[in-house]
Amino acid sequence: METAEPVAGEYPNVDEPRLPLLTAAEAREAIGYLKRLRTLDTTHTGYAADQLAGDLAGRVPSE
Repeated sequence: METAEPVAGEYPNVDEPRLPLLTAAEAREAIGYLKRLRTLDTTHTGYAADQLAGDLAGRVPSE
């Protein structure tokens, strides 16, 4: 039985702070765009964008 080679790599220094993928302001802006998409697209895609906006809004810390 053949197995894949183990993955080797470098891990980031745990003492260095990690940057967020998005800042809170960027996340709020993206949520606004998703909500806007809902008003422009009345199909299932627009509804899904609105659902995603609601889910993300619950994860973003309030100011």
